[in-house]
Amino acid sequence: MDRLKEYAGFAAWYLGLGYLVLWPWTAAEPDGRPFGAAILCRGDAPGHLDFLCHATHPLWMSPGLHAIGFVSTMFVTLRLMGAALKRSRRASSAAPPSGAAAVPPRPQARPPLRKIKPRTEFGLRGVPR
Repeated sequence: MDRLKEYAGFAAWYLGLGYLVLWPWTAAEPDGRPFGAAILCRGDAPGHLDFLCHATHPLWMSPGLHAIGFVSTMFVTLRLMGAALKRSRRASSAAPPSGAAAVPPRPQARPPLRKIKPRTEFGLRGVPR
């Protein structure tokens, strides 16, 4: 069940990130041009954004795909916000109180290693032949 949960999280994560990248090209403004074309295309000079500025909106997604992409994007956003919140709480709880000097923790001593008797013969030990 953990593997299924991990696969679903992986798929939702990459669906959300992919939708964030594709959304400006698949969402249309009221005049039919791709979303953001009015902001990026100020002049009539051709350039690197010529595809976006003069496209007849070749990329199209159904409303269902937009809904799935939006839900996946919200999943990604909530996961990133949750990770940032956990990180900030962990950093604030690990910070020493104001006025106290930060004392590094003492390294713990390792237990001594056991002495292992070397083999005197090949095969299983203690098994009669």
